[in-house]
Amino acid sequence: MGFLERLPVFLEAGEIRLDEFRQVDAHKLFIALDDKEVWEHIPRSIPTSPQDLSSALLALVATGNRRTFVIRKSNEVVGMTSVIKVLDDTEALEIGATQLSKVVWGTGLNLIVKQLLIGAIFIAGTSTVKFRTDERNERSAAALRKLGAKELGTFQDSLVRRDGSSRKSIHFSTDAAIWRHAEV
Repeated sequence: MGFLERLPVFLEAGEIRLDEFRQVDAHKLFIALDDKEVWEHIPRSIPTSPQDLSSALLALVATGNRRTFVIRKSNEVVGMTSVIKVLDDTEALEIGATQLSKVVWGTGLNLIVKQLLIGAIFIAGTSTVKFRTDERNERSAAALRKLGAKELGTFQDSLVRRDGSSRKSIHFSTDAAIWRHAEV
């Protein structure tokens, strides 16, 4: 069993809960993320219906390279995030594809979600957690810096933005030793 498979199906802290995505979550998730600004830095097409969203997420999960979680605050669906295998680093997992309803932007929810996932990833036995964000996504980069992740630089990515331009991503990471020290 790999690191990804060792992650729990849900995580929670106070009023925040992450549950593995299920098709029944698609309608509420679609409503929570139904704003073009929420999709601004996501390279894939914007879903036009709950069915489109569900099909896209289930196809990504079916590769076996990611687990996607629905984020709830006080039992209301407010976003999603994923844990992704890093194909060129068998000792690492990536947290990414996090999208939050604008209602929770700037509330600290993203920090709690990342902390829950990082803790679970290290408990699963991996040595490194990686992150990357579009170089244009200043809010995400600022959140990762606030989290204490180490900035590794900006690199050309294989992803293509919806406007057809090549994406450059800012890469970040943290390891178990740094994370334990930061939590003290």
